[in-house]
Amino acid sequence: MQEQVMVTDALNSINAGLKSLGDMIVQTENQELRQTLQKFRNEGETCQFELYTIAKSKNYYLPGQKASQDEIMNVKNFINSQSSQSGMSGQSGMSGQSGMSGQSGQSNQGHGQMR
Repeated sequence: MQEQVMVTDALNSINAGLKSLGDMIVQTENQELRQTLQKFRNEGETCQFELYTIAKSKNYYLPGQKASQDEIMNVKNFINSQSSQSGMSGQSGMSGQSGMSGQSGQSNQGHGQMR
């Protein structure tokens, strides 16, 4: 198996695991379990970022186009308007879920193309 295929498979697997951990975190009431899952997620994000950096340096991965300032402001305005409409500060009103798919704010890492 080629190195590029192995890196791609590993990144896909880590990303799927991070999404699953995010889903579990928002659904657990047990604080000790929640903290353990958050620790696993944080470690997974560190591993994902290291592998992403390697893949990018070897041209295995082409990051998605960066968002413009206008696009960033549109998203911020949308989120703020949804927060104020729901009357909930910082929550989206979606049964305790944030509406995000486990992404941790790392710029476009899960939305590029593998070469």
